[in-house]
Amino acid sequence: MSPAPADLVNALELAGKAASIERDVVLAQLPRLIDAGALEGTRVRGELRFGLFEGRATVEARVSGTVMLSCQRCLEPVAVTVVEAAPLIVLATHEDAVPAGFDPILGNAERLPVIEVIEEQLLLGLPLVAMHPPGAGCRRDAEPEPGPDREAPDRQTPFANLRELLDKGEQ
Repeated sequence: MSPAPADLVNALELAGKAASIERDVVLAQLPRLIDAGALEGTRVRGELRFGLFEGRATVEARVSGTVMLSCQRCLEPVAVTVVEAAPLIVLATHEDAVPAGFDPILGNAERLPVIEVIEEQLLLGLPLVAMHPPGAGCRRDAEPEPGPDREAPDRQTPFANLRELLDKGEQ
């Protein structure tokens, strides 16, 4: 999906003015976040502050908001708060040197896609495994743990009788 013309900004021009851009973004604008499992109800805000470093455009990217994901324990929706900030420098190619203190963002500084920058920072801020916090109503929290008065359910283990088979083979 190519960005809309209004989404493309001239980072060099904005950097010369020390300008900033704020955007409220909804899930439909974030295809990579959808691919990562985000659900309806996701709402985020991105702020990009532009500057210059050694003649190159820099972006202080800040994103915050709520990303709705599936809890990996109960598979019900869980709201994950994301707060992410990073100093970025716009580079034309992979071969360009990245100055210390900056993370690279590849692209054309004169046609920088705002939503893609915000989406990249959101993806970096997501947890590896989305779960409800303890005591927050996860369905799996309600399932009682096996104890001395409660028997654990029978589980099949693929190698449970391997020793027995090996011993028979030695005889």
